[in-house]
Amino acid sequence: MSAIAYITDSKMLELHRLNNHRTINFWRPSGNINFTEFGEGDLLFFLSKDKEHRKGKEKGIVGFGRMVSFSVTSVKTMWERYGIYNGYRDLDEFKEAILRVTKDRKLPNKIAGFYLEDVTFFQPVYLSECGMKISSNVESYIYLKPEEVVVRLLDLAKESKDLWSDLNNNEIIDREKLLYVLGAAHKLIGDIPDSEKGYKRATRILKQFKESNEGYEFIRDSRSELYRIGKNSLDIVFYYDKQTDERLLIGQAQLYRYHLSSLNKSDVPVRFLTSDRNERVEYYMNALL
Repeated sequence: MSAIAYITDSKMLELHRLNNHRTINFWRPSGNINFTEFGEGDLLFFLSKDKEHRKGKEKGIVGFGRMVSFSVTSVKTMWERYGIYNGYRDLDEFKEAILRVTKDRKLPNKIAGFYLEDVTFFQPVYLSECGMKISSNVESYIYLKPEEVVVRLLDLAKESKDLWSDLNNNEIIDREKLLYVLGAAHKLIGDIPDSEKGYKRATRILKQFKESNEGYEFIRDSRSELYRIGKNSLDIVFYYDKQTDERLLIGQAQLYRYHLSSLNKSDVPVRFLTSDRNERVEYYMNALL
């Protein structure tokens, strides 16, 4: 999992915030954006350049969204595709905003867009409060590292509601934090299958499991593990067959429990399951060793 904080136009944010937009197109003037550590499912935080959101010289973070897709198109196509969800009321206003941030005051041939879901706004939170230093000269974006910084940032966001926040904000923040921590844990642990043949079989079996059990999705970057987030719980499903080393599976469960606990620091119950619902193996995976 990855997260970035991007310098953001305050006028654009205000329109999204006042309209309570949960999905937005976060556009950038350059069509040549190329991230090595940011992709689908990662979190994009809004770093405000508005003086009202500053603490001394430090810019504040005032919201975030989860990146669903990335596109590069012409300005006209971007407006036709997303309209007001670009952050402006009409095409002329959108074009003027683009011109303000281009060096030569000319509309570029292509612009980039990050389509975000679960967008949430809050009163400013400062990275210095999360254990991360940020230069006052940031002009574009920064990566947020380590994972503890992002978790702390999301915790502070829950405490920093603004007048326009609705009752779903905390629920969204809790879910996105859990997904972020789950992805970070998987990045540290990895999958169990040790061959391409094993991965293909695991993926096929788990797709069948998904079809028969509502609400399950693959863990970010995993081909052999699923998750489902309940109201106050988390299920993790491991692929299992007769060739699977049960000791590795039990160890995998313990590693997940350790990393989820150390990163998330919450009491969300975790239940570990096997793809064939083997009661004996599940008993040992869920035993507190």
